[in-house]
Amino acid sequence: EDAASATAPAAASAASNGASEKTLRIDVAVLNRMMNLVGELVLTRNQMLQSGMEAANFPELARRLDSVTADLRETVMQARMQPMGNLFGKFPRMVRDLSRTCGREVRIEFSGQETGLDKSLLEAIKDPLTHAVRNAVDHGIEAPTDRVLAGKSAEGCVRLRAFHQSGSVVIEVTDDGAGIPIERVLAKAVERNLVTAEQAAAMSEREALQLIFLPGFSTAAAVTTVSGRG
Repeated sequence: EDAASATAPAAASAASNGASEKTLRIDVAVLNRMMNLVGELVLTRNQMLQSGMEAANFPELARRLDSVTADLRETVMQARMQPMGNLFGKFPRMVRDLSRTCGREVRIEFSGQETGLDKSLLEAIKDPLTHAVRNAVDHGIEAPTDRVLAGKSAEGCVRLRAFHQSGSVVIEVTDDGAGIPIERVLAKAVERNLVTAEQAAAMSEREALQLIFLPGFSTAAAVTTVSGRG
C-alpha cells in the first residue's frame, strides 16, 4: 500500500508535466488576430477563385494574399513565444537544494523574464541551462569560509539574464565565484590527450575556455551526484 500511495503522486506529477509540454497559453489578443487573418485569407481566396487568373484585379488579390499569409505566419510564431520566466521559475528551488548538498550559500537572481522564446527552443535549452546553473553552484561558487577569506560575502550569487540582441535571444549565466581556472583546464585536457602540451601552451584564454564544452570534460576530482561527468 505504501508503494502504491508513493507511486500515485509521482505518476500524477509525470502526467502533469507531460500535459504542460503539450499545451500552450496564448494571449486572447493574439488569438483574435489569428482569427481575423484567417477570415481575410478565406475572403481573398474566394475572390481569387471567382475572378480567375485573367481578371484585371488578380495581381492585386495575389499581393493581398501574400501580405495576409505573411502576417498570419508572424502571428502564429508570436503565439508560440513563451516568456523566459516560465523556465527561470524552475531554478530557485533547484539552487536552494543544490547549495545545501554542496555546502554552499547561494542565491539566484533573474532579469529579462519577459523575454519571449519559441516554445520548442525553450524546451530544448532547459537541460543545457540546468547543467550550466548546476556547474555555477558546484564549480563556480566557493565554500562560505573561502569566500569570507577572499573578502567576499559568504553568500554567492548566480544570475540568469535573457535579452534580445541583433535579432537573437541571448541567455547569460554568470556567478560571482572564483572563475574558471585556466591552468586546471589545460592540465586536464593534456591529461586526457585532448591536446598536446605544445598545443596547450600556444592556446589563447578563449581557446582554452572552449575546452570545457568537449563531451565528458570536467575538472572535478571525482564523479559525484552533482558533477564530474562533463
